[in-house]
Amino acid sequence: MFHTGMRSGTAVQADASAPDSELYFQRCRWCHTTTFQRLLCPTCGSTELAPELSGGEGVISVRRGVAAADADLWPVHMAEGFVVRCRVDGPLHAVRPGVRVKLSGNGSSGRRPVVRLCEEVPLDGWY
Repeated sequence: MFHTGMRSGTAVQADASAPDSELYFQRCRWCHTTTFQRLLCPTCGSTELAPELSGGEGVISVRRGVAAADADLWPVHMAEGFVVRCRVDGPLHAVRPGVRVKLSGNGSSGRRPVVRLCEEVPLDGWY
């Protein structure tokens, strides 16, 4: 169960044995922009960010400028409109931009959410 701490703004793992993890994001009360782990709204600068529960579905996005320490993290554009960097549970050949993913309750990666692939991609990359 991943959630955004109300005071610290960090993701913490509350219960690794939960069947499905929960991911909380923030929505600005003024302009309704969604964001993840911020102190201020990136659009209007408001501090009034309300936590909301994500549906847990998203799409892997293109990653650029990846440091060696973050080589196993991928940006995932969630259905609610925010982006979160996640670890992806699945075969390496299938992890690429545009693939649908869902929040996984199986993985425990410390402070990062874990997502699993929703569709199996053939080894040669053709559908």
